[in-house]
Amino acid sequence: MRLTESTVFSLSLLLLPIGCTQSSGGEPAGGLKGERGEPGVPGVQGAKGDRGDKGDKGDPGTPGAVGLKGDPGASGGVGPAGPAGAVGASGPVGASGPKGDPGAAGPSGSAGATGPAGSKGDRGDPGPQGPAGPAGSGAYSEESGTFAGFTATTYTGALSGGRPGAHALCGAAFAGSHLCHATEYLLSNSATTPPASGAWVDPSTSGGTTVNNSGMPGSGRYIYSYDCGDWTQSVAGSYGHWITAAGDITTDKDCASSRALACCNTAAKVAFVGFTATATSGNVGGRTKMHAACAATYVGSHFCHATEYLRSNSPSSVPPSGAWVDPSTSGGTTVNNSGMPGAGRYIYSYDCGDWTQAAAGSYGHWITAAGDITTDKDCASARVIACCK
Repeated sequence: MRLTESTVFSLSLLLLPIGCTQSSGGEPAGGLKGERGEPGVPGVQGAKGDRGDKGDKGDPGTPGAVGLKGDPGASGGVGPAGPAGAVGASGPVGASGPKGDPGAAGPSGSAGATGPAGSKGDRGDPGPQGPAGPAGSGAYSEESGTFAGFTATTYTGALSGGRPGAHALCGAAFAGSHLCHATEYLLSNSATTPPASGAWVDPSTSGGTTVNNSGMPGSGRYIYSYDCGDWTQSVAGSYGHWITAAGDITTDKDCASSRALACCNTAAKVAFVGFTATATSGNVGGRTKMHAACAATYVGSHFCHATEYLRSNSPSSVPPSGAWVDPSTSGGTTVNNSGMPGAGRYIYSYDCGDWTQAAAGSYGHWITAAGDITTDKDCASARVIACCK
C-alpha cells in the first residue's frame, strides 16, 4: 500500500509523547491548550515493491496467404559493341621447345673422280743389325754365349745395387742384356775390340773354383770376393775381374779403376719372376709351402734355388733384408756361389730344416741386397721369397 502525505502526518502525531499532568514548574494540571504544532517532515519513502510475474506469451497469429508471383520484366536488348582497345605491348619470347627428331637422310651423292696416283717414295736406309740370337741347339741356352757390347759409360767396382745393379746398367745400354761372366764372353767369340782401359766381367766356374780363362759350355757365373765384393767396392785393395784390350780375362787388386761393363744377351733357360710381397721366417710348414707361396704370387712360378737365381741374370733390386732361396749342388756338395747350368736344388739342414724352423740357431740360405748367396744362423729373420720359372 502506498503511504500518502496525510497518512504519514497522522502517524507522526500518534507517536508524539503524551504530556504530563503536572508542569515542570509545579503548576497544577489543566492549563490552557497550546497552539497546534507545525506538520512533521514526511517520512522516508518505503522500498519499491517486487515486480509482478510476467504474463503468459500470446499465441502466434495465423500466417497470411502467399502473394502471387509477378510477371518477369521484358529483356533489354544487346547494346552496340564498344570500340576496340589499343594493341598491348609484345610479351617476352618464350623458352625454346625441345629439338625435333632429325629428318631422314638424304640420298648419297655420286662418287667423285679418282685422283691421280702418288709417286712412290724413296726406300729408307736399313736399320742397324741386331745381335745374333742364341743357337737353337735344344741344350741349355747358357751354353752358347752371345755378346751385346761394351757400355759407353765407365764405372768403378762399386755399382748402385750390386750385381743386380750391374745387370740393370747393361740392360739400359743394350735391351735385354746383362753383365757377362768370363766364360760367357769367351763363348761369344766377339770380334768387338775392348776399350783400352778394359771392361768389368763376373768370374766363372765349371766345378766350384774359378776357370776365367776357359770357355767350356758347362761353366757358369761365379760369385766370390774377386768380383769387387759383389760390385759394392771401389777401393784399390779389392780384387775384380776384367777383360783386357787384348781380349784376355784377368784380375787385379784395383776396384777403384774406372772401366766399361761387358754386356751379354745370352738367353737363359730359367727366369726370375719376382719376390713375394709378404716376408716370412724360415718356418712356413715345409718346402711345398714355399713353392705354393710363389705360385700364388706369380702363376706358374716356384721357389728358386741359388744356382737357378744366378743363371736368371736378374736386374731386380733385392730388399735390404734379403730373400730366401734353397741351396744348390752340382755333385753332392753345395755350390751356392755358382751359376752352372748343370747344378740343381739341394736339400739338407742348411735350408731352415726344410723350411720348418724359425729359430735363431738354424741355418738358412738367402740372397743379399748385393746379389750374393749367403747363409747364416738366423732362420728367425723375416724375408721375402725368391720366385723363378
